[in-house]
Parts: sequence; structure tokens; C-alpha cells
Amino acid sequence: MNNKKTVYTYNGKDITFYYDDEYFKVTTDNLSLVKFIRVLVKDKTLVEFGCGLGIIPLLMSDYNLKIVGIECDKKAYSLALNSIKENNLEEKITLINDYVQNVREYFEINSVDIVVCNPPYFTLENESQVSSKNAKKIARHDLSLTMEDVVSNANKILKNGGGLFLIQRVERFFEIRDLLKQYGLAIKRVQFIYHDMEKPAKLFLLEARKNGKEQGLKVMAPLMVGKEDCDG
Repeated sequence: MNNKKTVYTYNGKDITFYYDDEYFKVTTDNLSLVKFIRVLVKDKTLVEFGCGLGIIPLLMSDYNLKIVGIECDKKAYSLALNSIKENNLEEKITLINDYVQNVREYFEINSVDIVVCNPPYFTLENESQVSSKNAKKIARHDLSLTMEDVVSNANKILKNGGGLFLIQRVERFFEIRDLLKQYGLAIKRVQFIYHDMEKPAKLFLLEARKNGKEQGLKVMAPLMVGKEDCDG
């Protein structure tokens, strides 16, 4: 494998990661999601569904958490594994090369504090958004991971009160709201992401809590980000 390697500086710390141009690297989407995640004092474990090149686990490695990334794509998994070794984070971050749908083979029910996901944004029916590269097609479209997969499996492994954090396109907000309610997760915080304050938001960040009360929703101040290096 002809791996490429680069260094990204985050919060004053240099992080080396391996990549391939077929996959999304450090984007405004995963950076926004990392900054949105709330880690409570009691939180000990974080699992990312569909971790890709392992960017989010690497960016969150300074937290006092045991981090696990699940990725079905073997090449992305291998690249992420190389990055973890390069940064000497083997004791901090564990990777699983499997489908999110098999998460119960690795975690007990009610055992995880935080689940994170930057899920596919588009359903396969949206052919205008299909990427010509297969890896990015899978990352952008729900070929191997649907929103119901994300929510239902988060519900299985999250502790009571545990948090699900995700980013998604605005047009799917009500679909996700209904799925969360169906699987017993209550929305607690929402933040809309803008590339241009004169135009409608395209993306939103969301925090939901397992068996949480539906009262007390907080809509955060709008988040303004650049258009470059965006998944959505």
C-alpha cells in the first residue's frame, strides 16, 4: 500500500496521520463535531461508528477516555491503525474492522458513555450526490450504514444517560428526530452550521441522551465555517 503521511496541528499538538486521496481527511465537518462533543467527568468510554481514517479518535486522544473506532473498510482501517501506531496511542485508541451492525459482539448492553458518528449524509436515491470513487460513495451514502443503524445500535450500547453526538444534513432533521424518539433518545442540544449567513444552513450538530427527558432542548448559536474541506 502506497501510504501518504501528513501532520495536522490541533490545539497546539502535532498529530501525524496516514491517508489516501480516496478518503475524507480532516474536514470542517469532523472538526465541528469534535468541538461539539461534551465529555463529562464521569465519561470513560467513547465509540465512533464508521471512524474512517481515525481522525476523530486522534483529535480526541487528549481526553481521559478509552476510545474505540469501528470501521468496515479494510483499507481505511489499516491507514487509521498506522496513524495510531505513529502517534503511540495504541493504549488509548482501539480499532475494530467490522460493521457497526455487529457492535454487540464487542460491547455489552448499557456499557458505553459516548457514541459519535459522522454518518452518510445521503440516501442512495440521491444519485446527483453519488461520488465516482467507491470509498467516498460509501462514506456519503447509506450503502453500509443507515441512520437507523446508527441510532438503534447506539441505543443498545449506551449507558442510561449516555450521549449520542452526530452531524447530518438539515433536510434529514425530522427523520432523525423520529428515529431518536423511536429508540428512546432525547435531543438535548442542536447547533446549525452555516457556510454563508445569507443562505440557509446545510448541516447541523446534535446531542441526544439515552432515556433523557424531552424537555430542556438547547439550540446553540449558529456555527460559521468555511466551504473548503467539507463532506456535505
